[in-house]
Parts: sequence; structure tokens; C-alpha cells
Amino acid sequence: MIYPVHTVDEAYSACHPDIPLQPGDKRFVDLTKARGIRSNIAKKIANKIKHAEPGRYHHQLVSGHRGCGKSTELFQLQDQLRKEGYFVVYFDVEDVLDLADIRYQDVLVAITKAIEKELSDAKIEIDAKLRESLDQWFAEKILIIEQKIEGEASLKTEFGIDSKLPLLARALAMVTSHLKASSNRRSEIRQRLDNELGDFIERLNVFIGNARNLVRDGNFHDLVVIVDGLEKMHYREEDGTSNQSVLFIRHADQLKSPDCHIIYTLPIFLAFNVNLGHAYSDELVILPMVNQNNEEGINALHQVVSSRVAIEDVFENPESVNQLIAMCGGSVRDLLRLVRLSADNFPDKINDDDVEDATSRMAKEFDRILRDEDLPTLARISNTQRLSGEQSESRLLNLRLVHEYENGLRWADVHPMVRSLPRMREFLANPETSK
Repeated sequence: MIYPVHTVDEAYSACHPDIPLQPGDKRFVDLTKARGIRSNIAKKIANKIKHAEPGRYHHQLVSGHRGCGKSTELFQLQDQLRKEGYFVVYFDVEDVLDLADIRYQDVLVAITKAIEKELSDAKIEIDAKLRESLDQWFAEKILIIEQKIEGEASLKTEFGIDSKLPLLARALAMVTSHLKASSNRRSEIRQRLDNELGDFIERLNVFIGNARNLVRDGNFHDLVVIVDGLEKMHYREEDGTSNQSVLFIRHADQLKSPDCHIIYTLPIFLAFNVNLGHAYSDELVILPMVNQNNEEGINALHQVVSSRVAIEDVFENPESVNQLIAMCGGSVRDLLRLVRLSADNFPDKINDDDVEDATSRMAKEFDRILRDEDLPTLARISNTQRLSGEQSESRLLNLRLVHEYENGLRWADVHPMVRSLPRMREFLANPETSK
């Protein structure tokens, strides 16, 4: 497809909100200044990795609201690092694990699998004895040989795994398949990994050490792993502590145990509810929403649309794009969703009624998840434009009823869609009588 597109049908496809942009995509717009931050996060993180002391590994946490463009920025980081001579392994945990139930063991296995696959795709051969030793270890200690044989018989039918995969790749595919599937073996495998944790991490790091030597022999500076998608893991309470806190804080040492530079995405509410500095020495990077209330932000978001769509050919009234920008809350994802909602009746041109209908439909989505008990907290945030760190705010952040922004200082505001709801407008106008 050639961008910008010129028809409503093409605009619907060009504005898919769930497909991050790859480096070189003409639709990419650098939103750094519009976000109110000083430096591009891809360049910032790449520089930190570049300046890491020999023998030390950079552990980077990246967070932000869903829809702010994290994955697109991580692809830019991957490209930046590759240009600077690093061998980069990127994967999204959503593709290999169950977002409803993720533990540290799952993440470490997924990292091992991703490194093995990236090396294989690059035709870089891990030492055969090491590969065989690790494969045998998984067979004997984690899968148990009898289960491994049984699993091989049903690889294709149950999991769609090619039984002709080489040693180690097949074992890792089997382990991650059990971890993703809601099976009885999931808890068994986790328990075995936990029982063998020291041995597993030691073997993992021997594997990574061999991989780092090989990529250096191939004229790369070093190995970097990017683990995307963890910010989307489902929230759940476990004995008064969130499962997200258990993963990132209680098991921080395990997440930092791989001997390589590594980047994890982090659920945004953790940034407001735990002291990440106790567990991670490197600064958390938060990607704020675009400020759609100033000229720079409006122009940047307008460019997000115009890079995809020839506005005058697709919109009957080009000014109606500004209405979509005003209601998106600075979220690229919400802006693209609004364009698609405006287009999904596939008129010859998107008119003002289509735009009004799109904003109304999205507002109803927010109305369904808004609780009356949320109103006082939302009103306080609206008045003070700041987050206090109270537990009641966690839900609002997770559901994007509230967005965080920057302009040199942190600030927050209620999503315009929420602000437009009758319940919210009434409460803001008469907070006392609305109690």
C-alpha cells in the first residue's frame, strides 16, 4: 500500500491501531517533542547500552499507557542498536506466553527460546555439545523423558510444533507451549524450574555466553534482548500483592539474571505503586502520551493521520480531524481507532456525522467501565492534574481513564472521552450534590 491513501476503504486498513510500525515505514512520526520529553527513547537507551561498563549489563524498564506507541518505539530501538552493531533479539511475550498468568520462570524460558531462534535464523550455530547438553537437561529435569516422548508424538496435533525442529529448539518449543496452554503441566514445569533454578540460570548463562562470543565473532558488539508485551499482563491480586509486583519486584533478581543487556516493558501502575529503584539501578523510562492540548501536540497528531491518509480526499470536512485529535487523549491508538470507527460504514467520504458517531461509540466504551466510586478520584486528578499514588488510581491507569503527560514535569489528566460523559460532567459541575 502506498501512503497516504486516498479512499475510505484504504483508510480503514491504513489506520489499524494494533500493528506497530517497523523501521522505515513512511507512516512513522517522531513524537518525542510532542510528548514533552527531551530525548528520543530509542537513542537514549541505545546510548546507555553503548556506554555500559565491560562485564556489566544494562537492565532497562520501559513503561507507558497501552496505545502510546511503545512497540513502535522499541522497533526503532531495535533498528538503532542494529545500526550501531548489536545483535538484537526482540520478541513479544503475547506470542509465546499466557498474558493472564505469567511467572518469572516463563519469562526466562521465553528469553532462551527467542535467543535460540534468532541465532538459528541468522545461521549462527551454537556449540553442538552445549545445545545437546541443554536439550538433555530440559528432557530429564523439566519435561521428564517420558513426557518428552509423549509430547513429541502430539507436537503437531496439539501445539502445531514441527517435530523436525533441531535439538533444543524442540525442547524449548514444548516447554513454552505447556506454559502458554492452560494445562496441568504448567504448574509442574514451573515447580521443576524453581527447584532447579540455580542450575537453570547457570546453564542459561553458559548458553548466552556462547551466543555472545559467536555474535562477536560475527563482528557484532554484543547481544541485546528486548522483551515486549509484559506491560499487557493481566492484573491479579496474590496474597495482598499484585502478580505484576511479584514478577518485577519479588523476582527482580531472576529477571536480571541473564548475562546480557535486556529491556523489559512494565505495567504502568507499578511505576506509581512500588519503588523500582530498590530493585533496578537503571532509570525507568516512561513514554508519556502526546499533549493534544497544545499546538505542537495537535500538529504531531495531525501528522500521524496525514502520514496515513490524504485528509482532503477521505474527509468531507478536513477540520473534523481536529475533533478526533481533541478526543483521543494524546493516545495514538485511540486516534487511529477513531479514524477507523469513522470509516467503518465505508461512505464515499467521512462526514461530520460519521465523526460524531465514532466519538459517541468510543465514549460508551469508557462509560461501561466507569464506576460511580471513580468519580471523586477523577475529579481530584482533573483539578490538580497530578497523580498521588493512591491504590484507587491503579485501576484508572490500567483502563486508561487517566493519562500521564510531561512538559518537563509530570502531570496527568482525565481522558477527554471520560470527561465528556454526562456522569463525569455532572460530578465536575456539582461535586457536593453528586455524592
